[in-house]
Amino acid sequence: MDELTFAVTTVFAALLSQASQDTYTKARDLLRRLLRRGDQPDTAAELERLDQDRASVMERSAPERDEAARRAAAGWALGLEGLVRADRAAFEELRALVERDGPTTVINQHNHGSGTFINGSVAGGLTINHGAAHGRDT
Repeated sequence: MDELTFAVTTVFAALLSQASQDTYTKARDLLRRLLRRGDQPDTAAELERLDQDRASVMERSAPERDEAARRAAAGWALGLEGLVRADRAAFEELRALVERDGPTTVINQHNHGSGTFINGSVAGGLTINHGAAHGRDT
């Protein structure tokens, strides 16, 4: 899975499972614009599918919701990747809507030390850098 496909999947998973109704409505309108630019033959059917996916995810219990959202989002990501490549600004707008609304955050953390890292647990020494990236001026 390339970076763009991963990003689309992540954003759609958050949209389907965590976004407020207001954010979902705005994101749905943005998706409608993306589909129209891509000359999708049946935009209304695609939006109905999105609404059904959202309803299916939201009716699940919290532990099941994230997995259901990821599965549904993966199906959307493959179909929308070409549209996103053609209109990166629209995708960034969609990402900003979802990020503004919820706790979905992707952070790349680089720790180092002499310890052993096993499933997030550390045995031994560890250095964690907070703030500016190590070796960079900010």
